[in-house]
Amino acid sequence: MNRIAQAAVISLLALAAACGKSPAPQTSTPPAQAAAARSEAEDANARFDALIQDFTKAYFAEMPEMATYFGAPDDFAPGAAAKLNDRSQEADAARRKTMEDWLVKFKASDAGALDRHHRLIRDKLITQLEGALAPARVVDYGEIFGVYGSWFTPYPVIQNSGAIIDVPNLMAAQQTVASKDDAENYLSRLAAYAPMIDDLIAKMRHDAGLGVAPPDFIIEKTRNVLKAFTAAPAAQNVLSTSFAEKLAKAKVDGAGDFVARANDIIANKIYPASKKLDAYLGEAAKSATHDAGIWRLPHGAELYQAMIREMTDTNMTADEIHQIGLEEVARITGEMDKILKAQGYKDGTVGERMTALAREKRFFYPNTDEGRAEIMSYINTLLDGVKAKLPDWFGALPKYPLEVRRVPIFSQDSAPGGYYDTPAADGSRPGIYWINLRDTAIWPKFSIPTLTYHEAIPGHHMQGAIALEQKEPLILSVLYSNAYAEGWALYAEQLAHEMGLYDNDPFGDLGRLRDELHRAVRLVVDTGMHGKKWSREQAIDYMVKTEGADPSDAVSEIERYVVWPGQALGYKIGMLKIEELREKAKAELGDRFDIKAFHDAVLTNGSAPLPVLEEDVDAWIEKTKGS
Repeated sequence: MNRIAQAAVISLLALAAACGKSPAPQTSTPPAQAAAARSEAEDANARFDALIQDFTKAYFAEMPEMATYFGAPDDFAPGAAAKLNDRSQEADAARRKTMEDWLVKFKASDAGALDRHHRLIRDKLITQLEGALAPARVVDYGEIFGVYGSWFTPYPVIQNSGAIIDVPNLMAAQQTVASKDDAENYLSRLAAYAPMIDDLIAKMRHDAGLGVAPPDFIIEKTRNVLKAFTAAPAAQNVLSTSFAEKLAKAKVDGAGDFVARANDIIANKIYPASKKLDAYLGEAAKSATHDAGIWRLPHGAELYQAMIREMTDTNMTADEIHQIGLEEVARITGEMDKILKAQGYKDGTVGERMTALAREKRFFYPNTDEGRAEIMSYINTLLDGVKAKLPDWFGALPKYPLEVRRVPIFSQDSAPGGYYDTPAADGSRPGIYWINLRDTAIWPKFSIPTLTYHEAIPGHHMQGAIALEQKEPLILSVLYSNAYAEGWALYAEQLAHEMGLYDNDPFGDLGRLRDELHRAVRLVVDTGMHGKKWSREQAIDYMVKTEGADPSDAVSEIERYVVWPGQALGYKIGMLKIEELREKAKAELGDRFDIKAFHDAVLTNGSAPLPVLEEDVDAWIEKTKGS
């Protein structure tokens, strides 16, 4: 085991010990006693199932937007489609207490009375809730369960996610409008938008009173999003155009009247509220700092450690992760150097050579609608190729469909290069792989395959769709592990190389390594800004020089880490754990090791926090030994 794995394992073991796991009793009993024990276990399992159902309903009552995002059945989330999350200061404080109360209930459940399947579910929920609540136990500011339903963010209004991004995207991409009742729900949710903005302003004022506000450059980018959102007439806003398209597709009677009502709300309620928020941010900018890291906030160091806990499932320190990042940067750049030299690129650092490579016209699509269409076509060709190879590497295959879509234009300037949205649990909506096409210069041809394998197959869609198919509570897909999900997607990039998807494509393989280098760089710059007081500019400069990143893309990436402290750490830490578990399985099973069975062991137990994933894989190893 290398030093990187040792550091992660020590932290994971500490977390596993904190989960309160109880081993399954190994006893030999008479038939009558065994039958009684089974009956008692069934009763305990049933009680625990009921507890989960009650928690799921309570969660979706707090987070109705997530009920829509995950396609929750109506009996779990009655009326959710007509509501938005309550983002007031009072609701945030109440949410913290509600989730703490549920954690107490799960910890009070009797692990020893449950079967192994239910014990694992219990462990996952406890571990995820502990992680999600960790930041809120340190500070009174920020937003708990804000981004994508499970993350803590230190600022309630930011440039790349949160209400002003996620609500329009949710209503455009995930909200169903197939009937008049659906249309009324849409309009009710639309009517809640302006009051939500008022709550956000009040929340920001509260946090500002505690000395908490985003840096000046985040405020500027957020204001740009608001201005882009309100620039077009109401009838051309995504909240109107997507609504009209859905009504037309479903052939809903009275569609014109519904759209007219939506336009009235957008023009006379949502736009004025958005401009009021913009004005507030304009005032806040006058006294904003330029410091990037959360070290400057009240209890900032403790908050960052809590964010590391939430986003990596470990108790590793910022210094430990920073050192891992530096070591991984050195290893990966060494591999890239060999390929570059073999292709005739011998002068300069790896970053300089990658920058030079990125200037070669042969690697780029035209920055036109035709060029963007070529990129979309290429992505679908790549997906056809990987699907053909999946049966050789996986037993379980995703049954939910997948679509590739362009990031909405209003949010593209601050959005990530690519991301993925999970399918609806009921199958009414596919998984969606989003690619940001604001400028085709950020997508040289050698970068597109790796992004596709990460976001779609065998990455996020593979993991997310298979998780939805398991006999596990929906809430486990909601309260997912960042380190597991992103670690799997980064592992999938390496797996694509093993699957032969880069054969005879040295530049594509170079793109794969550059993306892995990017994740190692993240360990350095995230801990640099939040743990070592690096500036935004220092982090951008390190990224551009080390990996040859496009400067505009580096700016977007670094500013993402500013508002999502610790999130970018999960990729590499999670990948290292999965690789470690695979090597462990190979060592212990020898000729009995089966890569398909290993992947199924990793994927078919839902979204497991890293300590629970290790327990799952260990159990599979022991079962395989005994079979």
